[in-house]
Amino acid sequence: MDDIVFREVSLGGRQRRLLVVVDGQAAHLFFTNMLLQRLGYHIHAVKTAEDALEIVHTANPALILTEISLAGMGGVELLKKIKRHPQTFKIPVIILTSTRDQNIKSECLQEGCAAYLQKPVDPDVLYAAIQEETETERRKFIRLQTKLNVTVGDEEATAIDDYITALSEQGMFISTLKPKPIGIQIPITIFFENMRIKVEGMVIYSFSREEGPLKTPGMGIKIVHIDPDDQKMIKSIITKEITKGITTGQMGGTVI
Repeated sequence: MDDIVFREVSLGGRQRRLLVVVDGQAAHLFFTNMLLQRLGYHIHAVKTAEDALEIVHTANPALILTEISLAGMGGVELLKKIKRHPQTFKIPVIILTSTRDQNIKSECLQEGCAAYLQKPVDPDVLYAAIQEETETERRKFIRLQTKLNVTVGDEEATAIDDYITALSEQGMFISTLKPKPIGIQIPITIFFENMRIKVEGMVIYSFSREEGPLKTPGMGIKIVHIDPDDQKMIKSIITKEITKGITTGQMGGTVI
């Protein structure tokens, strides 16, 4: 596979949200911090609820993600302090925890947590929960910033300078000097290592040079037809790259 990189500039000029992540387990904190940065967020990572409260009252984050079991003040008490304070009650709080006590889950939901997620969490699930609380135009699937070879239409006639710079399960952005008109359907071949995936795509937006938010010529493609096995392959590749360098232990899952 061509080298995949994680860029801080998101296509479409979407604002990078500030999130506060609270977890007393260093390995779990590392995992969540790295994952969310790769998903395009700014992160304040702290080990205690007390440190989180200091940040909340000064930085006004878009969302708080906290474990239940913490040294000192616990995650439930942190949730209560956030939701019962007139200056912070609107900040969404997502619980991401190894705790499996259903009474604690019920208490958190009653106190107004935005979501209650169990470790280890699927990156898609975490991303969707954060999107739900922080964006008006929500993305259903992770968008991986990348650079992959691609051919559009007739392979022999396609310019070698065409490549994918963003890929999700339902679409992609193709950087090309010859973007197609909006609404046209075209065959597309995506190249991964020693394999190729063929899809049928529809152009949903198109930019010539010096147009668009990044002044980059190209086109946004919605996948309208793909073999189910190929779709699973795309999801697998995205998940693998998003979690590269992270071990299963760092993802969490131990019952506390």
